[in-house]
Amino acid sequence: MKLVTFEPAAGCERLGIWFDKNIVDLALAGNTYKKITRSEVHELPQDMMAFLEQGEPSLRAAKEVAKWAAELLEKSGRVVGASGEVISYKSDEVRLRAPVPKPPKILCLALNYAAHADEGDFVVPEKPYVFVKPGFRPVVGPNDKLFRIPQSQNFTFEGELAVVIGQQCRSVRREKAYEVIAGYTAVNDMSARDLGKTRINQFDWFQVKAFDSSLPMGPCLVLKDEIDDPHNLRLVVRVNGKIAQDASTAEMVFKIPEIIEFISDLITLDPGDIIATGTPGGSKGALKAGDKVEVEITNIGTLSNIIAERED
Repeated sequence: MKLVTFEPAAGCERLGIWFDKNIVDLALAGNTYKKITRSEVHELPQDMMAFLEQGEPSLRAAKEVAKWAAELLEKSGRVVGASGEVISYKSDEVRLRAPVPKPPKILCLALNYAAHADEGDFVVPEKPYVFVKPGFRPVVGPNDKLFRIPQSQNFTFEGELAVVIGQQCRSVRREKAYEVIAGYTAVNDMSARDLGKTRINQFDWFQVKAFDSSLPMGPCLVLKDEIDDPHNLRLVVRVNGKIAQDASTAEMVFKIPEIIEFISDLITLDPGDIIATGTPGGSKGALKAGDKVEVEITNIGTLSNIIAERED
């Protein structure tokens, strides 16, 4: 099942099930399903964070409602409420937002693909190298603008697979890591890479990575049971239609279970936390206003954004 955060009207965010060309409002569909079938299915929330925080009860109910909604879409092309109101939309009728618009934490892997480390003349680390993006303001959604940092002459992209945590957890052993995952999405870890140089021969992660709109996310959250192996996905980035990155997530130096074990030994992970697993080789080339960047990952879809000048 694929979940999205969408706006059927400006400023109105809802949680939906994504059926390729259709989006069904999950909470309204759940209410209708209960009335029609007289089912005792768990009441479904209106937003992604509440869904993740409720855990297994919401997940079971969503799967049941999704099956019912899929049958209705196949028969009539729409889903209607108990009073006849339409509670499904064509995908191009609504605005998609980042699937997790306000994650509690954004944790990112650096140098987790050998080809990317080689390009920057870095040594592959001996353990996961993690940095943090502050708050939720780096997060934007599909088709949102990415604002270029004007003082950067090397403003560039990094397509990545991201893990979405589904439960509060601490000290998770790697063999149990998949149990705490809700699903996966695509992100673009934008970088003002030339701002990282300092006089004391260190790297300034804050200037390079922490700016607003630096983490576009989407188009959807794919629940983990839809992806058999997250380390067997093709990751492609296109800039103005031309392929810049083309790799397999199998190339990760540190695999997802090891990453979760490492991070959760240091901090508590919460539902909705994002772990960006690093970028492969090919993330180079300065972007300018008007450039279109697309991140496509198998079974997740394509995240597309346009570069714009910052609006101060």
